[in-house]
Amino acid sequence: MEADIRALLDLPIDPGTVKRTLGRSMFAKNLCYFGCVGSTNDVAKNLAASGAPEGTLIVAEEQTQGKGRLGRRWISPGYVNLLFSVLLRPNILPDRVFSLTMIAAIACADAIRTLSGVHAKIKWPNDIYVERRKLGGILTEFKASVEKVDYVVVGLGINVNWSPEDRDEVLYPATSILAETGRYSSRQDLLVQILKDLETDYKILMRGDVESFYKRWNELCCIRDRVVQVDMGEKELKGRVLRIDRDGALVIRKQGGEQERVLWGDVSVQWEV
Repeated sequence: MEADIRALLDLPIDPGTVKRTLGRSMFAKNLCYFGCVGSTNDVAKNLAASGAPEGTLIVAEEQTQGKGRLGRRWISPGYVNLLFSVLLRPNILPDRVFSLTMIAAIACADAIRTLSGVHAKIKWPNDIYVERRKLGGILTEFKASVEKVDYVVVGLGINVNWSPEDRDEVLYPATSILAETGRYSSRQDLLVQILKDLETDYKILMRGDVESFYKRWNELCCIRDRVVQVDMGEKELKGRVLRIDRDGALVIRKQGGEQERVLWGDVSVQWEV
């Protein structure tokens, strides 16, 4: 029976069913599906440059050049995980683009909990974690002038029906919905639920209502009150995380007691401290 369930769930995502389930959603209007691409974000950026409309959705079963922040490779075998990007054209200033990563992370965590019961959290700025293990990641890329955002591409990768221990090249503690629950899950259902939650939150955000998202982001932040070390290239910072502020910065209390805001960096967590 388990083998039959696995075979069924390894079937490709059906773009027609996704569109019908999404109904009148902005993400149902221009769906591009691929068996294999280099990167869904790269496809989305090329389409954006050609004038593709807001809501364009790119879904792939496998990526050969998937990437995360800082150019790290995103490893995922085919037909077991969820890999997709969405194209947005928000009326916001460039320094507000972080808010789209924020609502995408919240949508992912909420959808995962709704469908699987897994209590996913957010590791600032763009990772989805369960306890100390990475479940997924978000890569936000955009094109803008000084005063105007042309487009934003939000790419998401979620480990669903994958056993991370099967891949030796994984360099960090990883997990999946399968590993957390012992059950295979519908990638298609998860895709639809994330998109529904994301669209709802995006419309609220575009109306200027951001306070509830800041609160929810902090509630889901798995490194709040943890000691972290942040590598910012030419500088390293160590301290305890107090909160994420309204500009998307990580507020850290250093050992001397003073506070510092961190807008970007590679965060290592001292989970035991």
